[in-house]
Amino acid sequence: MAIPISSAPAARLWLFHALVAALLPDTALVDGQGYYGDPQASLLVCLDEPGTYQPADIVSVGKVTRDIETSSMVGSGGAGWLAERYSIHVTIEIARGDDAQSAFERTFALLDQTINVVRADPTLGGAVLWARPQAHDVEVMWTSDHTGRVGQVEIPISCYQRI
Repeated sequence: MAIPISSAPAARLWLFHALVAALLPDTALVDGQGYYGDPQASLLVCLDEPGTYQPADIVSVGKVTRDIETSSMVGSGGAGWLAERYSIHVTIEIARGDDAQSAFERTFALLDQTINVVRADPTLGGAVLWARPQAHDVEVMWTSDHTGRVGQVEIPISCYQRI
């Protein structure tokens, strides 16, 4: 019997494809005082760091942190003998000029859409026994050159699988 490989590569790739299919561009919002947001903002969903194309809205499916433990002390070390727990880190970064509230709300909108992808299929296409979003901090800050606001959040998607 072949020793199973990690489910992390398949789970990470499934999450990337699911986010590409599910995430929506900014539609601009009405706040009672007019419109804000940026309906012209492009959205990029990528694996790891974006390349030279860096639009206003970027969602990156990046690093994986993994821990392996023995699932059972009985048996040959074959399938199901180990359990892997890992997190797939999804980073969202939004640029919105000097509009801090718009950056905050757009960051949250993409965060909620990302969480909904995992909630819709917590097995990540059958790659894991379960996956769930974990704690995260949403922050809006000035860009390093002080030309605008950037909303950022990194959300780990915690996964469990027996291998």
